[in-house]
Amino acid sequence: MFWKRKVTSKICPSIPMPSASRGFLPQGTVLRRSAVAILLLASCVSASPVRVATLGGDSRLLLDSSNLYHYPALVRQLAHVDVELFDDWVGIAVPIGSHHGMALMLNRPDEVQQEISAYLQSTGSRLLRSLRPTPWLDAIYGLQLRPGLSLGLGLRYDYDVRDRGIDEASVSRWDSRFGIALGSGHRRLDGTLQLGRVTLVDGSAGTPHEESARNGYGFDLRGRWSLSDDVMLLPSVLWRRSTYGLATDWQQDEELRGALSLNVRPAPNLLGIVSIVVAGHWQRADVSGDGRAASESRRWLLPGIVAGGEIQLGSLQFRLGARHESVVNEVDEPTGVDLSFATGLATDVGIGLEFGDFVIDGMLQKDFLRDGPHFLGGSSRGGGLLTTLSILYRFYH
Repeated sequence: MFWKRKVTSKICPSIPMPSASRGFLPQGTVLRRSAVAILLLASCVSASPVRVATLGGDSRLLLDSSNLYHYPALVRQLAHVDVELFDDWVGIAVPIGSHHGMALMLNRPDEVQQEISAYLQSTGSRLLRSLRPTPWLDAIYGLQLRPGLSLGLGLRYDYDVRDRGIDEASVSRWDSRFGIALGSGHRRLDGTLQLGRVTLVDGSAGTPHEESARNGYGFDLRGRWSLSDDVMLLPSVLWRRSTYGLATDWQQDEELRGALSLNVRPAPNLLGIVSIVVAGHWQRADVSGDGRAASESRRWLLPGIVAGGEIQLGSLQFRLGARHESVVNEVDEPTGVDLSFATGLATDVGIGLEFGDFVIDGMLQKDFLRDGPHFLGGSSRGGGLLTTLSILYRFYH
């Protein structure tokens, strides 16, 4: 088990543990059920995308409520309400009965949506370039077949359209995720198979009507291995490929990422995270209309080092995360390959407040430490205490 400490430890003073009779966990003593629940939730799920951002920026490197966006089979165990005030999206995940769970997100951005929006800025008519796909449907359904085996299905539909009679342009994207959560006790596995489809339509006066639909797919796997009462190893691997474009113009993005993360809790109110990440990203595009790849670029992360720490003092939480990346970029050009190398370091500070099941998470505005508060005129560099703010309420009963 991850912990053998009492449920009333300081890091998680008031979260009620799930009941075995409701289908969350196997039968057993209260201590056994509590330990298994903590193994699953690790950080007591005082969690949000803001918390992840201040602990290295990758949800797969720690156990957090935002894991359900990658692994939909976890929707029952991670039931909560999340409001991202500065990023303008909300989500709710609730258990239903003893074996079911559902989640609905409104206006939640994701990586593929941003890639499609960037591609639209460089192709097609002016009408097509004005489109910004936004989520119409973003939902998850989960089913627990038995203790130690859960399935999940995530569906997302992004859409935008402009129709001016003789001028018409639209973009739509279906994304489906089939998830599974296996195992109990010391070893567990979270897995997801992703299938997607992007359709573009572009027809303007003086240009031929074009329509194209292309597919994408991938998988996402993460293991959870408890090495001792206070140490957990999280290995993960991700691969995805997405293609979109018109009849003659297209773009293909492919990514392969592997990570190994160590989560250590030396005290009930202290969490440490150390991770190493390696990745490759390939992008191929044809904007010439002759069917051949007009450009190709490759980006190698060799490696990324992520470290973070979280401490809780009463209801107040402090977080510090750092991410160092060594990146090799290759771009194929008519004259040959342009090769470059760069390194970078990013650090973030997070502040959280926890009152029972209610949690507020924020990322500290770095300029606040330099400029101080600006009550009237504000700061020339933005001012304010926080760059983003999240409100979360847990449904763990």
